Amino acid sequence: MFYGASVFRLTVSTYDDALIPAIAPALERAGLQVVHFLPAEGAQPDPAAAPDVLLLDWRRSIPHTRPAEVQAWPEATRLAVLRPQDTSLLGPTQELDDFLLEPVNDAELAARVQLALWRHGRVLARNSLEAGDLLVDTSNYQVFEGGRSISLTFKEFELLRFLMTHHQQVFTRETLLNRVWGYNYYGGSRTVDVHIRRLRSKLEASGQRYVETVRNVGYRFALPLR
Repeated sequence: MFYGASVFRLTVSTYDDALIPAIAPALERAGLQVVHFLPAEGAQPDPAAAPDVLLLDWRRSIPHTRPAEVQAWPEATRLAVLRPQDTSLLGPTQELDDFLLEPVNDAELAARVQLALWRHGRVLARNSLEAGDLLVDTSNYQVFEGGRSISLTFKEFELLRFLMTHHQQVFTRETLLNRVWGYNYYGGSRTVDVHIRRLRSKLEASGQRYVETVRNVGYRFALPLR
């Protein structure tokens, strides 16, 4: 388990859609939010969407120039996946924290990500979020409101956790889809509305408003964290 790593975001840069479902479950169980970045020609990563960990898929070739996502997210911990025969091409110019050889073992990947974060001192000590009468235990995926246990689905929990860790920031439905469901999710913005409505029905029975609608924009977590 990544202690407090529930706010860690891992972006996988790959053209290979088959890689994501193969590795995402183990990483999400470890507390990482997994997002797919497609390094298409001319694609410009959003600096505001910077991940904590950037996984580069270099199985086709090791780039001779600094990839756009590395330039946009210079502070991200960087790992790469490559073929065994390409290890001789590695060098200091690649600026990697670690690498894995294909085929990728998801348990090994989770462990290497954790180790790389430890090396950079990026493991958070905090494993709970509190606001008002709401307590979210990010290590055990438990939520309490006014002392009562609240049962949330995985995506409801991820949405709540994301909003809380960016409290009082307003996010559009499209941004929430990208940040919580991932860039490769093809559902519409109604998905966000449905999950917000379910969160409110479960959390706000006592009358306390936690998730606020900003008209014509989107949603935000309304309270400051303690």
